[in-house]
Amino acid sequence: MKPKILHITPDFDYACGRSYYVFLLLKYLKKDFNVSLITNGGDSIQRIEEESIKYSIFRGLKSKNPISVARNISGLRTYIKEHKIDIVHTHHRLAEFIALQSISSNGSGEVSSVFTSLSIVNRKFNVEFKSDRIIAVSNSVKNMLTGKFNISESKISLIPNFTDTDEINELEIIAKHTRDHGRFYNILAVGRFHHEKNFETLLKAMKIINNANFSLILVGEGDNDIDYKKYISKHNLNVEIIVPQKNLLQYFLVADLCVLPSVRDPFPNFMLQAGLHKKPFIGANVDGIGELINDGVNGLLFRSGNENELAEKIMKFATDRDFAAHCADNLHKDVLNNFTQEFIIPKIKKLYNSLLK
Repeated sequence: MKPKILHITPDFDYACGRSYYVFLLLKYLKKDFNVSLITNGGDSIQRIEEESIKYSIFRGLKSKNPISVARNISGLRTYIKEHKIDIVHTHHRLAEFIALQSISSNGSGEVSSVFTSLSIVNRKFNVEFKSDRIIAVSNSVKNMLTGKFNISESKISLIPNFTDTDEINELEIIAKHTRDHGRFYNILAVGRFHHEKNFETLLKAMKIINNANFSLILVGEGDNDIDYKKYISKHNLNVEIIVPQKNLLQYFLVADLCVLPSVRDPFPNFMLQAGLHKKPFIGANVDGIGELINDGVNGLLFRSGNENELAEKIMKFATDRDFAAHCADNLHKDVLNNFTQEFIIPKIKKLYNSLLK
């Protein structure tokens, strides 16, 4: 009988990097484990259904209201017992707390816990990072756990974020490009419209470039949506905002460049996807971006928040296509050789097997 692994994460959305990470785990672990998911819903549940993965909806999973927390602890305790779960793997700090309370009150002592730390945070509460094992998706996250929060290295497994080679499609080679490809220099940026992604800097760089032949495709949604649209309209920028999509292939097909101007980013999926699709990449020199991108070798880096430097780097790639292609090819090799399911899933499986009693 396959060991039973329960994953818990809130807000299962296309715009959420955490959701993409959990989806890939479920997709590739289901062969060797009986995997299931608990979430509070989201627009990418369709992905789970298409993979025939069992899931349950717990409303208020992200709520800190004591009544909601107590209800979810009770519901999760029942779920773990009825489904005979072996390992609970959480991906959000409140979800970890709920899971650990459910496990401790279950009384069996046979359920292990794993927590994936996908974020760089400034504040730790005493009830956090208490799982049996903690996965750090980058050295930046690991250094935060050990240096800032004094988490023992013996509890931490450094297992990087990863991407999915199934996204590589032969259409990338044979398909005719659309969306005026060739007439515009198309820049692609993907992520939540949140201050940590800092797309404001990219919009300011577009204003500095001030060239009608440069186009920005911005895929995402979030609290800053209205502010972005106002800025785009005010400065008459050639920017198209696209709602989050299940499949981004059509946008990678026409992209000449991928940009991520974050102020904080542990190890972003979009950076890995840019490498997977062999696109030139420019990123802010922060956290996990700076860990993978070697400036001038497999991409370009700029100081976070510096729109002038970002504009210069964009023009550097735009005016030297051979150099851009060389960097894109190097990033492609780095991703294929280190950060796909082929390399990461065996590490997750090894971790699970070490915890199974």
